[in-house]
Amino acid sequence: MSIKIMSRVWEKSQLKGSELLLLLAIADNARDDGHAWPGLTTLAEKTRLSRQTVSKKLGALVESSELYIHAMKGY
Repeated sequence: MSIKIMSRVWEKSQLKGSELLLLLAIADNARDDGHAWPGLTTLAEKTRLSRQTVSKKLGALVESSELYIHAMKGY
């Protein structure tokens, strides 16, 4: 868990509701450099949202430019 990244989310994010909760759940799994790789199941459990909803909201976070997802081939 990175307090640094979670604090940045609290201070800088323009998101509200479940999108903010999801971003905080990701930050809760991040290193201090901002890299995080929690699975959909982990995020769904933390946010109490379905995996499908988490997947859709991840797209919204990317569109908001508050999250960047780098997909790694072979993983």
